[in-house]
Amino acid sequence: MDICEAKKILCYVEKVSFTKHFQAKSAIRGIDHKDISALLASHDRLIDAEDQGEDDKGHKYALLFSKSNKYDLRVIVSIKGGNLNVITAHFQNIKRRKAYEKWLGKRR
Repeated sequence: MDICEAKKILCYVEKVSFTKHFQAKSAIRGIDHKDISALLASHDRLIDAEDQGEDDKGHKYALLFSKSNKYDLRVIVSIKGGNLNVITAHFQNIKRRKAYEKWLGKRR
């Protein structure tokens, strides 16, 4: 999925809600609701988007945001109509992500 397409989709979001899973894991992972809402609203730090297909709760996307020089923030969302539901979010080490992308490139 192209990043421009993901940004267009995020522009039409009217309401952001969070699942019980996200609420349970956010304290453990050190992720704040306000940070996620700000990233989704501005979407200027979006660096990758992956379409994960249709679900019963909407269309799922995995969004990757740049958080710092060492970590990215991966946010899994489902969008139905103008409602965006944050399913989960976690920090991802940039070195590990790049090694994984390199490994995937060799397999293809």
